[in-house]
Amino acid sequence: MLQEEFKFRFNETVANIERRLSGYDLVLRGAAGLFVASDSVDRDEFRKYVSELNLESRYPGLQGVGYSLLVVPDDKERHITETRREGFAGYAIRPEGTRDIYTSIIYIEPFDWRNQRAFGYDMYSEPIRRAAMMRARDENQVIVSGKVTLLQETDKDKQAGFLMYVPVYRNGVTLDTLDARRANLTGWVYAPFRINDLMRGILGAHVREAGEARPRNLRRRHAIDKKPDV
Repeated sequence: MLQEEFKFRFNETVANIERRLSGYDLVLRGAAGLFVASDSVDRDEFRKYVSELNLESRYPGLQGVGYSLLVVPDDKERHITETRREGFAGYAIRPEGTRDIYTSIIYIEPFDWRNQRAFGYDMYSEPIRRAAMMRARDENQVIVSGKVTLLQETDKDKQAGFLMYVPVYRNGVTLDTLDARRANLTGWVYAPFRINDLMRGILGAHVREAGEARPRNLRRRHAIDKKPDV
């Protein structure tokens, strides 16, 4: 009897998680569609789109929706200058250093105090995030990262996290080869998740029974599944 009850609860939990992640998948694809439908998406357009999603009430555990821009070295200084002219005087791509490729979180909504901590961060500079971003780019699919500590975390109520990525490419190009996808990438729409918040939102009263172990469907889609070194 106990074994049957455990099996039932386990299957129910997995189904609930898969349904919720499918919803998040659609959210990211919809945000990516903004870029497909326009030559450019400005900060105000992105903010309005995410605001209409009502993330806090409809998608608990989803820390926000953002856009990470691919920045080639020759464009780095121009990009920083233009972003500072938008009113972000202290903007910089973090961490500092010389790299072959830069990315920067230029949009992240809601732009609250937690998410502002991620503004300008180069996720491609960190191995676990980079692996998921590369896989999303190469496969043109929504990809879930391995476990990380989000930039949004503080010492209070610190949680493990993960991210979902969907690639954004130049409009009007054919993407049927790997080389084409790599050559025409412009960035990634992404979402950061705090795992405890996510599980509470999905499972409600059953969250303690489910524990904090990551579900099988996340493991299947991980680009890397190891403890981060940051």
